[in-house]
Amino acid sequence: MEGSPHEQAGLGPPTIEDRFTTVRDRREPSGIRATQIGLLLAAAGALLVVFGLIGTVGLVMTVVGAVLAARGGVGHGWYTAVAIGAALEVIARLIAEGSETLGGWLAVIASLTILCAVALGYPTSSDSAS
Repeated sequence: MEGSPHEQAGLGPPTIEDRFTTVRDRREPSGIRATQIGLLLAAAGALLVVFGLIGTVGLVMTVVGAVLAARGGVGHGWYTAVAIGAALEVIARLIAEGSETLGGWLAVIASLTILCAVALGYPTSSDSAS
Protein backbone atom coordinates (compact mmCIF):
# COMPACT_ATOMS: atom_id res chain seq x y z
CA MET A 1 0.00 0.00 0.00
CA GLU A 2 1.12 3.49 -0.72
CA GLY A 3 0.51 6.61 1.33
CA SER A 4 1.05 7.59 4.90
CA PRO A 5 0.33 5.25 7.81
CA HIS A 6 -2.70 7.43 8.54
CA GLU A 7 -4.11 6.76 5.07
CA GLN A 8 -3.21 3.08 5.27
CA ALA A 9 -5.31 2.78 8.42
CA GLY A 10 -8.31 3.95 6.39
CA LEU A 11 -8.56 7.33 8.10
CA GLY A 12 -8.23 9.43 4.95
CA PRO A 13 -5.64 12.11 4.38
CA PRO A 14 -3.93 13.37 7.52
CA THR A 15 -4.96 16.69 8.98
CA ILE A 16 -2.56 19.39 10.17
CA GLU A 17 -2.94 18.17 13.74
CA ASP A 18 -2.10 14.61 12.69
CA ARG A 19 1.11 15.81 11.09
CA PHE A 20 2.29 17.42 14.31
CA THR A 21 1.11 14.70 16.66
CA THR A 22 3.39 11.75 17.18
CA VAL A 23 2.33 8.37 18.48
CA ARG A 24 4.03 9.16 21.78
CA ASP A 25 1.94 12.32 22.18
CA ARG A 26 -1.36 10.53 22.28
CA ARG A 27 -0.57 7.01 23.43
CA GLU A 28 1.87 7.16 26.33
CA PRO A 29 0.38 8.13 29.68
CA SER A 30 3.89 8.95 30.89
CA GLY A 31 4.16 11.72 28.28
CA ILE A 32 0.90 13.25 29.43
CA ARG A 33 1.88 12.88 33.10
CA ALA A 34 5.24 14.59 32.48
CA THR A 35 3.47 17.44 30.71
CA GLN A 36 0.95 17.82 33.54
CA ILE A 37 3.69 17.89 36.19
CA GLY A 38 5.75 20.37 34.17
CA LEU A 39 2.80 22.69 33.65
CA LEU A 40 1.83 22.60 37.33
CA LEU A 41 5.44 23.31 38.28
CA ALA A 42 5.60 26.24 35.84
CA ALA A 43 2.29 27.64 37.14
CA ALA A 44 3.40 27.35 40.78
CA GLY A 45 6.69 29.05 39.92
CA ALA A 46 4.86 31.84 38.10
CA LEU A 47 2.69 32.44 41.17
CA LEU A 48 5.76 32.58 43.41
CA VAL A 49 7.38 35.13 41.10
CA VAL A 50 4.34 37.36 40.74
CA PHE A 51 3.62 37.45 44.47
CA GLY A 52 7.30 37.93 45.29
CA LEU A 53 7.39 35.14 47.86
CA ILE A 54 10.53 33.29 46.81
CA GLY A 55 11.42 34.91 43.49
CA THR A 56 14.54 32.93 42.59
CA VAL A 57 12.96 29.58 43.46
CA GLY A 58 9.86 30.53 41.50
CA LEU A 59 12.00 31.46 38.51
CA VAL A 60 13.79 28.11 38.60
CA MET A 61 10.48 26.27 38.99
CA THR A 62 9.06 28.11 35.97
CA VAL A 63 11.99 27.27 33.71
CA VAL A 64 12.24 23.64 34.88
CA GLY A 65 8.48 23.22 34.49
CA ALA A 66 8.57 24.61 30.95
CA VAL A 67 11.39 22.24 30.00
CA LEU A 68 9.62 19.27 31.59
CA ALA A 69 6.38 20.11 29.78
CA ALA A 70 8.27 20.26 26.49
CA ARG A 71 9.75 16.83 27.07
CA GLY A 72 6.26 15.45 27.66
CA GLY A 73 5.52 16.17 24.02
CA VAL A 74 1.83 17.05 24.31
CA GLY A 75 0.55 20.31 22.84
CA HIS A 76 2.22 22.82 20.60
CA GLY A 77 0.51 26.22 20.52
CA TRP A 78 0.03 26.60 24.25
CA TYR A 79 3.53 25.34 24.98
CA THR A 80 4.98 28.18 22.94
CA ALA A 81 3.21 30.59 25.30
CA VAL A 82 4.63 28.75 28.36
CA ALA A 83 8.15 28.88 26.88
CA ILE A 84 7.82 32.58 25.99
CA GLY A 85 6.52 33.31 29.50
CA ALA A 86 9.43 31.45 31.10
CA ALA A 87 11.93 33.32 28.93
CA LEU A 88 10.26 36.65 29.77
CA GLU A 89 10.52 35.87 33.47
CA VAL A 90 14.26 35.33 33.14
CA ILE A 91 14.58 38.58 31.16
CA ALA A 92 12.41 40.39 33.73
CA ARG A 93 14.68 39.20 36.52
CA LEU A 94 17.70 40.60 34.68
CA ILE A 95 15.94 43.91 33.92
CA ALA A 96 14.75 44.23 37.52
CA GLU A 97 18.36 44.63 38.65
CA GLY A 98 18.43 48.05 36.96
CA SER A 99 14.79 49.08 36.76
CA GLU A 100 12.51 47.48 39.32
CA THR A 101 9.30 48.88 37.85
CA LEU A 102 9.91 47.67 34.31
CA GLY A 103 11.21 44.30 35.51
CA GLY A 104 8.25 43.90 37.83
CA TRP A 105 5.67 44.63 35.16
CA LEU A 106 7.42 42.32 32.73
CA ALA A 107 7.39 39.56 35.37
CA VAL A 108 3.65 40.06 35.93
CA ILE A 109 2.96 39.88 32.18
CA ALA A 110 5.13 36.76 31.88
CA SER A 111 3.40 35.09 34.81
CA LEU A 112 -0.06 35.85 33.41
CA THR A 113 1.04 34.43 30.05
CA ILE A 114 2.20 31.22 31.73
CA LEU A 115 -0.94 30.89 33.84
CA CYS A 116 -3.25 31.42 30.86
CA ALA A 117 -1.31 28.92 28.74
CA VAL A 118 -1.39 26.34 31.53
CA ALA A 119 -5.12 26.83 32.03
CA LEU A 120 -5.87 26.49 28.32
CA GLY A 121 -3.39 23.76 27.46
CA TYR A 122 -3.50 21.45 30.48
CA PRO A 123 -3.87 17.92 29.09
CA THR A 124 -6.58 15.73 30.56
CA SER A 125 -6.91 11.97 30.56
CA SER A 126 -9.28 12.20 27.56
CA ASP A 127 -6.39 13.64 25.50
CA SER A 128 -4.66 10.25 25.60
CA ALA A 129 -7.66 8.38 24.22
CA SER A 130 -7.84 10.07 20.82
